[in-house]
Amino acid sequence: MGSGRGSPTGSVIARNGGMCSDALVESAFPDNPQGVGAGGVFELRPGAGMRLPVLLSAPHSGRCYPRSLLEGLALPAGQLRPLDDGPVDVVLAPAAERSAGLLVALLPRAWIDLNRSPAELDPSDIEGLVPWPTEITAKVRAGLGLVPSRIGGHRLLRRPLRADEIAQRLATVHRPFHQELARQLTCLQARHGVAVLLDCHSMPRASVTASGPPVEIVVGDHHGASASRAVTELALSVLRRHGFRVATNRPFAGGHITGTCGRPEQGLHALQIELRRDLFLDERDYRLHGGMAALGAALADVVTTLGELALRLPGRSAAA
Repeated sequence: MGSGRGSPTGSVIARNGGMCSDALVESAFPDNPQGVGAGGVFELRPGAGMRLPVLLSAPHSGRCYPRSLLEGLALPAGQLRPLDDGPVDVVLAPAAERSAGLLVALLPRAWIDLNRSPAELDPSDIEGLVPWPTEITAKVRAGLGLVPSRIGGHRLLRRPLRADEIAQRLATVHRPFHQELARQLTCLQARHGVAVLLDCHSMPRASVTASGPPVEIVVGDHHGASASRAVTELALSVLRRHGFRVATNRPFAGGHITGTCGRPEQGLHALQIELRRDLFLDERDYRLHGGMAALGAALADVVTTLGELALRLPGRSAAA
């Protein structure tokens, strides 16, 4: 296991022995910079080997901001903070130790959104002809497509990106991340006959407290399309046992990652896990707090319990 080494356009700001800790990162994610070099676009952090067929991913936790992104912003850099999930990879550390590994994005969602299809673009936001099919989804209309264009009603960049710039980000960041994700799941399935992906994100408290009891964790399975009911129900049960208020598929049913990786009829199960952000950090200054310990322990329990269940599921393919 190692780090992805594709290099994005423009240098990634790095100092302190390769730790990504420019002024934006220090203010957005204090005390938890990512210890990565300037060339990487993702990192595969080892876990407990292949003992359990469970892989973790954190596609929106990148905290290394390319210089060209920062220089091209149409708004203060600090306003990018709500776009990202914060240090979910740090919260996942206890769970990662029990899993087959944790695939972590190192570049931010503002550079390219790994949980979007390459088609999720509005051609009117792009300079030049996009030479691949596009689809204006609800997320794209909200400015949250493959390359986010707006946040809080404000444009992100001073100028539209060119189609060739987006193509390069697809080739150097998006595609390598997804290829590695597929490779790891294929290896797990070849070993065990089954594989489970937990794609982990965070959500603002405001996104789930507008009406009704405040949900703390949302488990998404694309309404049963990306994971078996047994896998989803067991994840919910474990989280409830740890005292968390959980919901299924509302308001987040899953994105591009779970939609493409989850094929339960073939022994590949994928869940999107949305953690309410205030469970592990202060949303005013993004500093981690003590709540991350209980959350990390619960997620570690989910990994172990789901992994043991997966090995007993009917319909597993013949393991190599």
